[in-house]
Amino acid sequence: MRKFFIILIALGWLPCLFTLSQAHDAHEHGSAKLNIAVKGAQVSLGLESPLANLLPFEHRPATPEQRRQVRDLALRLRQAETLFQLTPAAECRLTKVELESESLEPELLDPEATIFKALADDGGDKSPAQAGEHEEHGDLDAEFTFLCAKPENLNGLDVLLFEAWPEIEKMEARAVTPRGQRADTLSAKKHLFSW
Repeated sequence: MRKFFIILIALGWLPCLFTLSQAHDAHEHGSAKLNIAVKGAQVSLGLESPLANLLPFEHRPATPEQRRQVRDLALRLRQAETLFQLTPAAECRLTKVELESESLEPELLDPEATIFKALADDGGDKSPAQAGEHEEHGDLDAEFTFLCAKPENLNGLDVLLFEAWPEIEKMEARAVTPRGQRADTLSAKKHLFSW
């Protein structure tokens, strides 16, 4: 998520993004945030969500089953074109995904990590205190970058995260685009964000 804000700072958009709505730092189950920045042919999406919206636990995985669930989550998020559908006429393609969480081991979120490392770590060496270290406030930050062949046709985004993770009840979406700034609250019934 830090890289997303660095991009906004470099583009001079960070102050604009924060004027869209007040920054909410509270960890609230059922809620997520989506920041959208459109610059030329590039679309950057920054997602912030409590882990409880995405996994049945909110702490460092302590069992092989929990590690499998984290790897499955990471694989699903890396297929972001199925979770965020930009205007089809803009012909956008996913170019980069970055996932980060203080509560989850990076090798479980990174497809480049050796499968042997992930499989070998069965959690037996973690004490209960370590396993639950971030139990109350585990979050996930994700950054998705798309490049569009016809950015002039880009005018919106269909957010399909609600289907994939029904625990997400609402999402505060904020956007900075060449057409201006916009903010809205999305849900399973209202998942189209236009600009």
